[in-house]
Amino acid sequence: MKRQRSKKDRLLTWLYLAILLFLILFLFFNKYGLLKYFELKSEINAIEREIERSKNEIEELDKNIKSLESSDSELEKVAREKFHMKKKNEKAFKFQDKKDTTN
Repeated sequence: MKRQRSKKDRLLTWLYLAILLFLILFLFFNKYGLLKYFELKSEINAIEREIERSKNEIEELDKNIKSLESSDSELEKVAREKFHMKKKNEKAFKFQDKKDTTN
C-alpha cells in the first residue's frame, strides 16, 4: 500500500531542495561566505607570523644596540669590519680569495 504523492507534496519537496541548495551556495560563495572567511583567516595567520618574525628581529637589534653602547671593543669591531675604519698609525690590507680572481 504505497501512498501516492500528490503534486503538492512533490512541489514542496522540490521547493525545499531548491531553498537548501540556494542556502548552501549562499553560505559558500557570497561576499562574506565561508571561502572568504578561510582566505582571510589564512591571511591573518601569515601576518601574525610576519609580526612575530619582526618582533624577534627587533629584539636582536636591541641586543646589538645595547652591546654597542656598553662595550667599546664591540663598537670598534663594527667600525673596523663594517665601515673599514682604522687607527691613525695602522695600515689596512685587502686580501682576495682565489675564487674571486679571474685569470
